[in-house]
Amino acid sequence: MRDLMAELKELRLHGMATAWAELTAQGESNTASSKWLLEHLLEQEHTDRAMRSVSHQMNMAKLPMHRDLA
Repeated sequence: MRDLMAELKELRLHGMATAWAELTAQGESNTASSKWLLEHLLEQEHTDRAMRSVSHQMNMAKLPMHRDLA
């Protein structure tokens, strides 16, 4: 089971972590669909941050541009 609170804090989404804590305090019936959505959003956020990191590293490496010989 994923610890959503820890993931939200790790991503520095403290406002969302607080909102999630309040939602889970209301009861389990309200959080079933919300948990599914939040898990998918966190997965996409991790993927997006990884892609932006690679893009930034490629730009900082200042590799020469690819040029065709034609």
